[in-house]
Amino acid sequence: MSTHLAPVARLPLSLEIASRLREAIVVGDLPPGEELPTESDLASTFGVGRSSVREALRVLQSQGLVTGAESVSTSRPRVTHDRLASTAASALTTALRVSAVTLPDLVALRVLLERDAVQSVNVVPASTRECLKIMRVAADAGDIEAFHLADVDFHVSLAHAGGNAAIGLVVEVMRGTIAGYLRTALSEHGDPVSVLSGLCDEHEAIVTALDSGAQRRAADLVVAHIRGFYEPVTES
Repeated sequence: MSTHLAPVARLPLSLEIASRLREAIVVGDLPPGEELPTESDLASTFGVGRSSVREALRVLQSQGLVTGAESVSTSRPRVTHDRLASTAASALTTALRVSAVTLPDLVALRVLLERDAVQSVNVVPASTRECLKIMRVAADAGDIEAFHLADVDFHVSLAHAGGNAAIGLVVEVMRGTIAGYLRTALSEHGDPVSVLSGLCDEHEAIVTALDSGAQRRAADLVVAHIRGFYEPVTES
């Protein structure tokens, strides 16, 4: 039989139910904090067995859309948005690795997003300044782990401060991928204290430019900072 005339594949019932519930959550019919109906009620609504409903809920829990799965509880799952960013970050990291997305491509994407975001920052958030303090202490101690965590938070904080919700979300979702590359690159430097100190200087220069109202200058500094750190790594 020709592949064009092969039977049409049907989604398992659990995935179809998960898809319908997901759509209800996305459009707001099921708002954050709302307790879902019981398994019996959902099974009756969809005309399926409770096992299909239970599996659909597991799918939604794995996607960070409803509570549960992380602990044993007798309470019904509730709609949540709290874990969406971390769930999306995990999915993106996997997709990037499976698709073998190169570091130069990721750097180019960061440059596009963060340059645009920084040009729109009118007030530097307190969280961004706190990251600077943490990075300076970590740099003086040669603490790569503490530095890279604060570094990623610095960039995520500024991305959100730009006011474009989409850019802020994408940069936050990229957090895990950025952190992985950053940790590896920092660990390969023979003199971490001097490298970290120089990176601190670059971060502080970005904030200084923003404080003076020079957003375009700050954006240029962000581009130079990202490319200056990663391009030698990508060319090696």
